[in-house]
Amino acid sequence: MENFYLKDLIKAVDGSFVMGNKLLPVNEVGIDTRTIKQNSVFFAIKGKSLDGHDYIKDAIEKKVSAIVYSRDDINFNNLAKTLPSLVKVSNTSVALEQLATAYRKKFNMLKMVAVTGSNGKTTTKEMLASILNQKGKTLSNQGNFNNRIGVPLTLFNLTSDTKYAAIEIGTSEFGEIKALIDITNPYCGIITNIGKTHLEFFKTPENVLKEKITLIDGISNTGFVVLNNDDIYIKTIISQVKKKVITFGLNTYADVYASNIKLNLDKQIFDIHIGSKKETVAISMKGLHNILNSLAATAVAYGLGFSLCEIKDGLSKCIPPKMRMQEYILNSGAILINDAYNANPTSMRESIKNLAQAYPNKDVILILGDMLELGKKACQYHAEIGRYINSLPYVKSVFLFGKLVRYIQKELIDKKTEHFDTKINLCKQVTNEIKENSVIFIKGSRGMKLDTVFNDIITEDKIKRETK
Repeated sequence: MENFYLKDLIKAVDGSFVMGNKLLPVNEVGIDTRTIKQNSVFFAIKGKSLDGHDYIKDAIEKKVSAIVYSRDDINFNNLAKTLPSLVKVSNTSVALEQLATAYRKKFNMLKMVAVTGSNGKTTTKEMLASILNQKGKTLSNQGNFNNRIGVPLTLFNLTSDTKYAAIEIGTSEFGEIKALIDITNPYCGIITNIGKTHLEFFKTPENVLKEKITLIDGISNTGFVVLNNDDIYIKTIISQVKKKVITFGLNTYADVYASNIKLNLDKQIFDIHIGSKKETVAISMKGLHNILNSLAATAVAYGLGFSLCEIKDGLSKCIPPKMRMQEYILNSGAILINDAYNANPTSMRESIKNLAQAYPNKDVILILGDMLELGKKACQYHAEIGRYINSLPYVKSVFLFGKLVRYIQKELIDKKTEHFDTKINLCKQVTNEIKENSVIFIKGSRGMKLDTVFNDIITEDKIKRETK
């Protein structure tokens, strides 16, 4: 943060100044006492399972410069002899959003891009940031910082020399997109696709669409929105959008589309078309869905005035995000793929389908965990995935971890399948199954933590190499 003081914070959050120095510079904001830095401002956020107010003493010991809190029962005199500046608010989570909104307004010349959608948000954001960095300093959110806590914390990293920002916007309930758009104030935005995500709350993909398209209302009137022309849900609203629209897709009806696609190489190679212009592009990320992500990023960059040559260079430099089609070559020559960041019925089906395109003539071993937050139809959606896998000849073995994947197992009549109660036993069995021609694909919802299986298989592989 820069050029911001405690008096500005107090005004932004409509807070009460309790004690300290109003002219104190606000250089950094944090909510986690495990990682917070000295002289930061600590926001005592109350979450679902933890309350930051319980860690105020830890924050003081870390020598924070100020604390923003809301509870009336905190006796600061019992916590420390010397106290930092104190600001009291009615709700610390709301205050964090209010501060981020005020700080964002300091950067009027910034071109802010909001990225949302059911699948592909993070990869599209990373591709776009890689392109935008060709022309200027670009801010993007890291990891899962795409919610009403993570987005504000990301915006505090804006500086006067930041030219672009590519911010991923997530949602798990109605109204969250609008809240995040109000904070970020984007010039333009992307909706990557609409799928079966967070159905525990949204119930249907149509409701997911209703939530996602609130992004469009928040886009600047002088800006534009990028929409997936291949998506069956998004296509229904494109003609109704009153702001400038740039479409992307694999068909020639889109404003930005691809042709001459070569999937089964070390790098995916394809031609990007915009009007009469064309450029051959290579990306390191496998799967047809990542070509679509490339097109989405391309559409935004082109709308911002980037040339196809600059876009090509940016895409070629993009490094795949961790746990998203993250590839590792084992000692045997087998390919291990970590796609365990998240999962829903749409992304699960598409990812498994893309394996045959990206890795032809390979025997596929699937390691699957539960798809979470699917509501009452969770069992049905898992069973549908099972029936789909059962129809795929290239899938040879399926190893399962979790409760809901039992419904996948029931449908796997023609496949070698096994369910595991522990990841240790799963890893042992998979390691014995791996052959030179194998592709081992790992996917499940983030809560299943299947990335540990990926790491354990790699560790076991390294041990074998060293003992040979």
